[in-house]
Amino acid sequence: MNENIVNFLNGYMMNPDPQYAVLLKGKWGCGKTHFINHWIDAYKGNPTTEQVLEPIYVSLYGLSDTKQITTALNRVICPILYGKAAKAGKVLAKIASAMVLKHEVDLNYDGISDLSINIGIDSLSKFKSNDSLANSKKLLIFDDLERCDIPMKKLLGYLNFFVEQCNCHLIVIGDEDKIAEGENKKIFGEFKEKTIGREFEIATDLHSALDTFVNQTPKNDFVVGHQEQIEKFFAMTECDNLRILRQALWDFSRFEESMTDFLGDSRYEDIMIHVLGTYIISYCEYRGKNHQLFDAWIQYAIKGQQFDKEKIENLKLQLGDLHQRYNNIYQRLSNYQTFKIEFVERVLLELNTGNSIKDYVGKEYFAPIAEVRSWARINEVYAMSNKDFISFYRTLIDDICGIQVTSMKNLGHAIAYLVYLDSRAIKEFDEKDFNNICEALPKYWEAFQDEESVYDARMAFSRGVNSYMTTEKLKRLPEICAKFNEEYENRLKMSKNLMTRTLEELSDSNVDELCTLNKQALPDHSCTYDMVSIFNHVDMDKLMDNLLNLSNESLNSFTHFIRDRYKLSYNMSDWIHETNDDIKPLEKLKEKVDEIIKTEEYIRKAAFMNLSKSLDGAIKRCKGDMHATTF
Repeated sequence: MNENIVNFLNGYMMNPDPQYAVLLKGKWGCGKTHFINHWIDAYKGNPTTEQVLEPIYVSLYGLSDTKQITTALNRVICPILYGKAAKAGKVLAKIASAMVLKHEVDLNYDGISDLSINIGIDSLSKFKSNDSLANSKKLLIFDDLERCDIPMKKLLGYLNFFVEQCNCHLIVIGDEDKIAEGENKKIFGEFKEKTIGREFEIATDLHSALDTFVNQTPKNDFVVGHQEQIEKFFAMTECDNLRILRQALWDFSRFEESMTDFLGDSRYEDIMIHVLGTYIISYCEYRGKNHQLFDAWIQYAIKGQQFDKEKIENLKLQLGDLHQRYNNIYQRLSNYQTFKIEFVERVLLELNTGNSIKDYVGKEYFAPIAEVRSWARINEVYAMSNKDFISFYRTLIDDICGIQVTSMKNLGHAIAYLVYLDSRAIKEFDEKDFNNICEALPKYWEAFQDEESVYDARMAFSRGVNSYMTTEKLKRLPEICAKFNEEYENRLKMSKNLMTRTLEELSDSNVDELCTLNKQALPDHSCTYDMVSIFNHVDMDKLMDNLLNLSNESLNSFTHFIRDRYKLSYNMSDWIHETNDDIKPLEKLKEKVDEIIKTEEYIRKAAFMNLSKSLDGAIKRCKGDMHATTF
């Protein structure tokens, strides 16, 4: 990301006299400063780049006078001067000979001086030096332009001086939407027209920024190990301010450091992932676009401020919408509720008061498990009071809808029991609850990505449903099972079996497994792989790329697999295998192999020729040729 900008800046520094500045723009928090710092480090570390002066970076944040900029430059320049002592002595002599540099700035090209810049005897004079060593590679970077308190006209005139009079390379960084507001819009427009030669929009580079953030946190072991989850949680928030994420990770790391007492708990990782997600979501919502909503929530729920009934209801409605949104995009990043309002309140309280959430997390999540999960209490129902039964029933519904049931077998058993209660008129199956359960079923399938686990999940669910034996007609069960099977079929279409995955990930390390795998049963245990087509679901382009990366020895092993699978070592009296769907993908593969043969030589060419001959035999065998041997 942003590689095009990096390439341009590298080329820009190769120009000895560009006569224009570069503008890097983007919203607050998008990573502009992070980007330029990384580029500076790379530029300074390039051994092929002759740098008379090191790049000089200055933040304009809060500065109210150009003298403060000069002072900031002096602090940076004085210690470094030139990179080599011999050069430094030469330049210092020239600087010492200059008394005062006075520069008149005509910002508007109207022939009238708009301001004067007086530079006394200081390190800034080197930018005006005529020393051949200083005539190139002079780079100034001014960040936070929109946060500078210097009048815009005066500031931009000061910056233009370095481009027009000093032959400097100049990079200006800021949020243009905030720079060009009100009267400043025209002034900045004139500056862009006169001084800015190229401008770029900095795109948020979360992955790169995160690599930096995790190394800046006070305790980062847990954060470093869960960067993928962090990226997913941050994406859920739709926030584009990296500064907010950095602060969330910083505070989380400090919190995690205080949790050493719980490191031995087997639930530690799951719980802390949940805490991490809550931190990120809370920070991004509170510091981002929903700040007003969350601030009102703090005033009402935490500080006890009195609101009228309409405002309270509106507040709850908006929070409910947020809660629903996060639940709808739930990605199984945690075994806990992604957006738990009570927990978010605790994080907001910590943000506003400094009160640590340690005690809350310890009590709420690390406390010993004292109760049996709802689906395991089904056999206890008839010993319950009506009050306890209603509580149990509600908890069971919530656990199912909240994707809390731990296995597909338990899920099937729990759903069958709810239908049973409805059929016996013990507890009517509320239509809303029924629909919510049907809507929750697809989320349970998200945990299963390969064909083997998908089949196993279906069988487990069926066993769970059938484990509750009853003579009652469970009238609503077929409808739920139909929904379940629909999602099963959808997931099955998205999954790949072990043979397909092996072929698409073929390498020197697993090629010898193919012959053994060919004799193994399919995920549904209907037959073995050698009895059916296997190439019809394989990405043949990917397989070809894998073959090209194999060693000659491994390539021969793949050829052996083809010969073994299609029985090409001897004539057949009968071929009952259902492999017709292999014909077209094998023909495609052979075409690709034949093209490769034209470009290879020696042993490599011989290996591909043997493979081509075996593929030809396999195609004939699939078409019913009983005599399709490779001899």
